[in-house]
Formats: sequence, structure tokens, C-alpha cells
Amino acid sequence: MRKKPVKTLTVGILTTLLLASACSNGNNGSNGNTGNTGNTGSKSDTPAVSGNAGADANANKPASGMEEGPFGKYDPPITMTTVRSLPDVEEYRKGESLDDNLWTKDFSSILGINVVNKWKVNNKQYNNKITVSMISGDMPDFYQVDSKQLQQIVDAGQAADLTEIYEKYASDVTKQSFEEFGGIKLQGATFDGKLMALPLNGGMPGAAQMIWIRADWLKNLGLEPPKTMDDVNKIALAFTKDDPDQNGKNDTIGLNLMKDLFGGWAGIDGYLNGYHAYAFNPANASGTELIIRKDADGKPILGDTLPEVKTALGHLRDLYAAGAINKEFSVLDPSKAGDLATTSKVGMSYGEFWVGTWPINNMKKEDPKVDWKPYPIVSSDDQPVHPTGRGDVPTSFIVVNKNSKHPEAAMKILNYFHEKVSGPNKDEAYHQVKEGDKNYQVFGLSPIVGPGFSNTNQTDNDLIQDALKTGDESKLTPSAMVYYKGIKEYQAGNMEMWFWNALFGPGGAYSITNDYDKNSPPVTSEYLGQPTLSMVSKGPILRDLEIKVFTEIINGTRPLDDFDTAFVAEWNKQGGQDILKEIAESGRLK
Repeated sequence: MRKKPVKTLTVGILTTLLLASACSNGNNGSNGNTGNTGNTGSKSDTPAVSGNAGADANANKPASGMEEGPFGKYDPPITMTTVRSLPDVEEYRKGESLDDNLWTKDFSSILGINVVNKWKVNNKQYNNKITVSMISGDMPDFYQVDSKQLQQIVDAGQAADLTEIYEKYASDVTKQSFEEFGGIKLQGATFDGKLMALPLNGGMPGAAQMIWIRADWLKNLGLEPPKTMDDVNKIALAFTKDDPDQNGKNDTIGLNLMKDLFGGWAGIDGYLNGYHAYAFNPANASGTELIIRKDADGKPILGDTLPEVKTALGHLRDLYAAGAINKEFSVLDPSKAGDLATTSKVGMSYGEFWVGTWPINNMKKEDPKVDWKPYPIVSSDDQPVHPTGRGDVPTSFIVVNKNSKHPEAAMKILNYFHEKVSGPNKDEAYHQVKEGDKNYQVFGLSPIVGPGFSNTNQTDNDLIQDALKTGDESKLTPSAMVYYKGIKEYQAGNMEMWFWNALFGPGGAYSITNDYDKNSPPVTSEYLGQPTLSMVSKGPILRDLEIKVFTEIINGTRPLDDFDTAFVAEWNKQGGQDILKEIAESGRLK
């Protein structure tokens, strides 16, 4: 069980927070990550709302001087204080700033909320400044924090309970956003059954991998795209031994791999998925972003330690021994692994949707015969294959001060943002505005930038596929229209637009991720909480242990059975059991 909250932040906790924040880059996204300013001239007297929000907004004023409902106006107006982080380069339209802009004007005139920034600092200093404010007790009405800060603030009893406020004041669009994908955003902000913050990200799991393959090499060798892991392994060997580029030289490699082992390009993540293994702990990361699974008794266990991972490593070991993996992979960074692809030395790599934008994005322009295509991951048996997913649990939040006189006002600000940016009546003038040769991301001027809907690209992809089939462009969103035009340019012969086709074209990356979501949902970590103390202190050591043992198993310098003795046993002994114990006691398992 989680410990009961204490009423103040102890000196030890605050010191830890201060040191941690000093090491952070302090990039707090929506809390000032913007480059815009100016009045768009498109606002109306009342927000364009959906569902029951409109009726609620017109309800009679109660005695308190506030209209009920998600958009109820305060009369007389109230003041809500906040704090902001500033981007490294500030660019605003003439007449606007973080203090005075189209959002603050609307909040004042439509909602009766005057937003005041108590302070503004560069994003690199934000976390440190928040921690100092926590020590002094000088906190605004609402402010942005990361998951670690949220845990400390909740434990200190400084956050307002937003459970009833959510039920009473959240608009339809806000509720739809928070409750998508099983309500994972709400789960990430809920402690002991109480909603203690407003999540600003999370939702649909990302990072699902696919297999990027030189389709022209498949054609040269008379091979079909893979349907099983046996096919993947056979293709890797054929690309190594059978001269797939037809240059008469033994100079190609079947499967790309780099030294971090895990990641969105040339990692083993997707390969492991084919054997129903789910692991993630890249050499270049913190050692705290772990894939936690549950055993038969519902207890937490690290996905990387399960037998399926050993099985997959055994097959990678065989490919390496056969020459199908670069002998120097253990010293290749992602960029060097990218060079193998762009110089046509490797024909297959696991990676995420964005591989089409880097590193292979220019190859079609340079040589139109080159034909990289994404294919879905495949299974080693008759069981469905699922990709590993990450990013579903929120990591950024708005906390409302427990002493705020109007805690519901933060929800109303969020509602208004969602209606303008994510709702059915959304207004592009509140999202992105182009003036001259500059695009201003005006949404970032809002003191609360809501998470919206995390499947926007997938939705755009569906609209694009329909338009490509029918020629009817009328249903395309503004963003989908940009992608659609890029695809049409590529189809007309502009090879520079190939990457749009790789992402959103027929059979493209987003069609694959859409199919995953509908038919084989990603497997994600079961842990909802922040990195535990043992994760922070021992995670890097355990990460290095994992990378070392896995690398040496693949390159044959260790026997496969060392997975059990040199990795699993040592992981548990050197701190893994402490991590699992803390996770079990946290009360933050799904």
C-alpha cells in the first residue's frame, strides 16, 4: 500500500527534488513552449461548444457569481495565477506575449478569468524554480509539473482533489480526451482513487515498431514480404549471401543493429516482439523507462527477464554467427547504422513510423530504384503478434493548488482550449497562424495546453486513404490535406515527397500502426508511477548489465544460458528485486 500523504515536503525530499531538477532540461512543453503572438480577430462572444457543454454554459448564475457548467462565466471576474517556462527563442506576433494574447483575452471576456503569470523563466530553469517555490510555499493557483514532482506534491498534501470538479465541470471534449484508450490519462493522474492533477499527455501508446525492408531487394531475389519470423530470418540470410543488389559483390548485410540495442531505429525491440517478448532498456537512456509486466499472481516482473527474450536473443545470435548482422554493431550509434542503410549496405531494419523521415528519406530522390517499404511485424507461431508500446502513461500534468479559491477555473481553461483546438468546432486560428513567412504556434500561448486526442495522425491517415481511393478531398483536415498533397506530388514524380508516401501513403507506416491498434494492440508497461528510488539509483547499473550481457550473447562471446545466470539472476541481486518491491508497494499498477 502507498504511504499516507504527509502535510509538508521534508527537507530531504526537497533537496532530492532540487538536485534532480538541476539535472533536468526543464522543458515543460505547454507551459511556454511557443513561438507566437497577436490577435487573430476570430474570437466570438461565446465558445463554440459541443454536447451538453453549451446548455450548461447558459445555466443561471448561482449566488456565488459564477455560471454553472464547463464554460460558466465568473461575474465579477476572478484572478488565477500560474507560472510559465520560456522557450530558448521567443517569437511573438506584434502586440502579444505570454501575459497578453488571444487566449488570455478570451479567458477574461468569455470565462471571466484573468490569468496572471507570477513568474516566467527559461525552460532549462523551470524545474528548479518550481522546486524553490515549493520550498518557500509560494505557489500559484495552478502550475505544470512532471510525474516525479506530482508524486511529491501529492504526498505533501499540496494538490487539490479534482475528482468532483472533473465530474461537474469537464466538458464533453475534455472527457473524451481524458477517457480515450481506457482512460489511461486519468489513471496516470489518479492517486488512491482521487484525481489529483490534469494530465497533459499520454493516451495512445506510441513507439510501435515495423520492419523496414528494401522491397527492390526482395524483388531481385524473388522473395515475398515476411509472414513469419522464419521468413524474417531467411530474408536476413538471403540479403547477406545472395547478392540482393546484384552488383556481383559480397558486400551486404541482412539485418541492421546498433549498439544501444533498443530504440526507434535499428533496435531489437520489434524483433523480440515476433517471439512475444517485450523489453526496453536502451544503453543511451536513464535505465528507468522499463516494461513492467505482471506474473500469474499479478505481481510485477521486468519484461526483459522473461524466457521469451532469451528465445529471441538465441535467434539473433544465430543470425550474427551467419554474418547477417554487422560484426561491429556493438560500436555503431544510430547515425552509423543509418549510414549502412543510406549506402545500401543493409536491407532490413526494425524501426518506428518515423524511419521514413530519417535516415532513409533522401534515398528515393538520389536513386529512384531504391524501394524501402514498411511491413508489419510478424509472429514466430500461430499466436497474434503485438508490438511494444510506450508513451501511454502521462508524464506532464497541471496541478491545482489546494488553497486555490477557484480550483474549477483551471478545468474551464482546459475546456476552452480543447474546444478551440481539439473539438468538433475547432478553430485553426487558435492552433497555428501564418503571417508572412513565419508560422506561429498560437496554441502554445495558452497557460494550459491540453492533451487533445492522441490518435490525430491515425485519423488523418484514414481520411487520406479514403481520399486516395475516391479522389474526394472534401473531408480532409488541414493537416491531412498537407500530407495528401505531398503524396500526390510523389505520385506525380517528385521523389523529394517520398517520405509523405512512406508515412501516409497506401500501406504506409500509419496504416500499419492503425492496423496494430485495431487488431493487435501494443503491449505496454503495467506500471503507472514515477521512477522509484531504486530505479533512479540502480537503474543505470542494471541497464549497463543488460546491454553488456545481451550484446555478448548476440555476438557469441557468452553462451545463451548466461541470460539466466549473468543477467536475470544478477539483475534481481543487484537491485532489481528492490525495484519490483517498490513498484508493488506503490499502488500504481494498472
